[in-house]
Amino acid sequence: MNLHHLSVFREVMKTGSMSEAAQNLGRTQPAISLAMKSLEESLGITLFDRDTRNLKPVPEAYYLLAEADSMLGQMSRLQRTMKRMQVGDEGEVQLAVMPGVSTVLFPEFLGDFTKNRPDISLSLHTRSSTQLRELVSSQGVDFGFGDYDEDHSRTEQTQITRVSADSLLAVPRGHALAEYDTVPLSAIDGLTFGGMLQDHRFERRIQSELNEANIKTNIRFRSQTVLPLMKFVSTGQCCAIVDPLTVSSAQLIGLRHKDVVFRPMTQPIRYDYAILVPKLRRLSALSRQLASAWEIFLFDKLDEMQTQPSKKILD
Repeated sequence: MNLHHLSVFREVMKTGSMSEAAQNLGRTQPAISLAMKSLEESLGITLFDRDTRNLKPVPEAYYLLAEADSMLGQMSRLQRTMKRMQVGDEGEVQLAVMPGVSTVLFPEFLGDFTKNRPDISLSLHTRSSTQLRELVSSQGVDFGFGDYDEDHSRTEQTQITRVSADSLLAVPRGHALAEYDTVPLSAIDGLTFGGMLQDHRFERRIQSELNEANIKTNIRFRSQTVLPLMKFVSTGQCCAIVDPLTVSSAQLIGLRHKDVVFRPMTQPIRYDYAILVPKLRRLSALSRQLASAWEIFLFDKLDEMQTQPSKKILD
């Protein structure tokens, strides 16, 4: 017994005629008769009373019809689902995104991405960049986005796209530096700043650049992510060198036009992000589409802020 037998059987039951079933299915009557004979032999039961002029189903045939309808319906739904998954219109994606981006900017992107895809489901996990690198490396999620780290280039389990862009200076509205179109490093000498934790790669890069230029700042506030520092900037308590996606998030929550001004620097300090996908298993069409759409969204945001974005794929 196979699905072809069940399909033929259902049509015969529906029409009550071998010849009409053959016509509806585009087959010859002998082919339909042979399929019915094969089905009966495989089941060890006679499905029709052939002593009458017309086909008369036996009681067991009605039970088989209900089961055949169920099985063929499931197969039809499965075929539709697989076709939709193949083009990215259906499926599930597991995502791991660093905290600063997962709270504001990434949901905005996901809202646009899912708007015309009602049959997809997403699970967004907020993880530190170190944690999400491990998740992607272990093939535990379909997509990751976080801070770039040099350790990425040594993994064989993950494909990494490094995206780099200029950071910006955040100053309180009304601050003297808000009048600059572009702020030189020398102008921030001696100012009070907010910064990331000292072991963060970006914070180390900032301090290296400032030390090389012999610039001293007073770090009053520190945070694991950049966005919380905007509260101190908005209340006039400090300035901060921030990554461009924090700027974009701040704009989304209304800080740009309220209490904080963002300015480029004449000696820009680059911030590095990483898009990560598993290497050891083939991604679904939906996962590939999401990763590609995020990269486009990301570059559009960085281009809007004129932060000179660039990318490099590390295999």
